[in-house]
Amino acid sequence: MKSRGRNLFITGIMTAGIMVLAGCSSNQNDIKSEPDMNLESESNISVTTEAEEEKPDNNDVTLADQDEAAAIGELKPEVITYFESTYGDFLKQGGADAEFLHGGRYIADCPDLDAEVVYEGMWHDDTADFSIEDSSMFLRLEGNTSAFFTGNMKEQTVEEFISELEENYSVASEYRESAGTAYYVSGEDYLHIELDSKDDEEVNSVIEIACKEGEKISPDSYCWVMGQSEDSNLFTEMPGKFAFSSGAGGWSTDIEISEDGSFVGQYHDSDMGVTGEGYPNGTLYICNFSGKFSNPEPTDKEYVYSMKLLEMNIENEEKIGTEEIVDETLYVYSTPYGFEDADEFLIYLPGASLSDMTEECRSWIFLSDAIFMKVPDGYFVIYNIGGQEAFTGQNEDSIWYRSCRYENGTAYVNFSPSYYMGSYLNFFTDENSPSALGLSVPWDGKSTETMECKKSWDDDGTIVRVTIEPDEGTTSEFLKYVITVECIADPQFDFSAWGSSEPGRFRAVFTEKKE
Repeated sequence: MKSRGRNLFITGIMTAGIMVLAGCSSNQNDIKSEPDMNLESESNISVTTEAEEEKPDNNDVTLADQDEAAAIGELKPEVITYFESTYGDFLKQGGADAEFLHGGRYIADCPDLDAEVVYEGMWHDDTADFSIEDSSMFLRLEGNTSAFFTGNMKEQTVEEFISELEENYSVASEYRESAGTAYYVSGEDYLHIELDSKDDEEVNSVIEIACKEGEKISPDSYCWVMGQSEDSNLFTEMPGKFAFSSGAGGWSTDIEISEDGSFVGQYHDSDMGVTGEGYPNGTLYICNFSGKFSNPEPTDKEYVYSMKLLEMNIENEEKIGTEEIVDETLYVYSTPYGFEDADEFLIYLPGASLSDMTEECRSWIFLSDAIFMKVPDGYFVIYNIGGQEAFTGQNEDSIWYRSCRYENGTAYVNFSPSYYMGSYLNFFTDENSPSALGLSVPWDGKSTETMECKKSWDDDGTIVRVTIEPDEGTTSEFLKYVITVECIADPQFDFSAWGSSEPGRFRAVFTEKKE
């Protein structure tokens, strides 16, 4: 990084003697001197002219000007020019050759800013390596925060910093958790800020500052600056957390993916029954790791994208295959299950046809072919082609994490949408009674067609028809469904406890149950 020192220049010419004349200066603060030079007159003579009496006191103006000069201002024009630029553009503007940074990224000193610039390298399948090309795209700027703004920064609270930004931008900010890798501006928590310019001609941007909650921001606070592309970032549309698991046993591989495709993860398999001398608490197979995916690219299949594994880093890689006893538990250091032969991954978004998945992929995803023809809303799949292993993730605000309820006095009915083995509809006469009728509903989250359902636990062949329709008052924030139930095998089934006067038939509006 370039030096952030600044040379000081003295532009005045000092004469051999200094004469103190009446009216020479209207404000003693205007006189600047070297530290050892005494400019005070021994007689402390002061002569005020008539013109000086008419002059306003400039002290207040000077302080106001100083406060304005200390404001952060806007992003420098030089910063904006880097957004959407290529490495070729950088070289044409006099930039020096970039050096390899990590994970296919390259870094170089900026010729016009006291900062550094990072470009995305290009992956080559034939050489299985990266290189930087003229077409390599800008990723971010790195440097002290003061290097990127037109104003003169001062140390200030985050609230003051945001307030000054709001003079020129619409601002959204939040603290984010770092995974402690090189893919974050800080090894600890950091401040993420999105700037939308009030001038439509400006490019919107993101800045991230190495600043934990409660800390102040200074001119030297380390900062990343990135352009906010109008292109959709698929990672922002996906859930952050994915898991690879069979659904049985005490093992899983969990990963958390950031918006730039970097991820952290852990594989763990607990076998508490395998004990021995010194480890009565059992055995734990463990692997912590981090890595980076490439930007997803569309395939010829609708709602299916492809991405590459660019980087994989295993914590304590030298310990793989070894074991040690910690806190009376035998730790066995392993490889990350789910990343065997990892190279290309496929992403299946909601709406992707299950018929476009391999049988091996479908075996891991907990979606029944009898219920679903497509990946349901709020559900995502990441499939490792080489290892034939699939990770699944769900948006936390999807219907699969929510439930609805209908009440009639002490009696009530719960409706719990579920992608795994069907949704559940359970009738209770009161809080202390078991379910009077429990139905497994093969609902895909969208269909309004009538479905034939069976009892959930004691299937005796009874067929019940269920229809689920969105109520006109339903929104993405608050669910409301109209559910109709018809007992075909037992047309005299008594639904009166739940407010129905028609034997064998029940119909009511269910509203979302908020915790």
